[in-house]
Amino acid sequence: MSRKRARRNGTQSPDAPPEPCELCLREVERYTVHHLVPRAEGGKFGPTARLCATCHRQLHAMFTESTLARELNSLDAIRSNSDMRRYLKWVRKQKDGASFRVRRATARR
Repeated sequence: MSRKRARRNGTQSPDAPPEPCELCLREVERYTVHHLVPRAEGGKFGPTARLCATCHRQLHAMFTESTLARELNSLDAIRSNSDMRRYLKWVRKQKDGASFRVRRATARR
């Protein structure tokens, strides 16, 4: 698989070392592309971040698209949120590349 195609699919080329998730900093084989301003809120061509699937699902389970666009539109803003800080503290202790079940928060902001 070519590097360009691998990057588009969210995977890495076989000869590349695993890259860390930009949020939890765990090394992952595959990552997803998170639009810092959600596409539904006008962020289609805006900045993105490479996140592991667990962090990406957790982020969307905890916050609405409008909250992500308005308040959490940078990695620093996401990391400084108190709910995400608790999650990141927990997930960083987990095995690299491990995936976890994520449930939608009952009180999404």
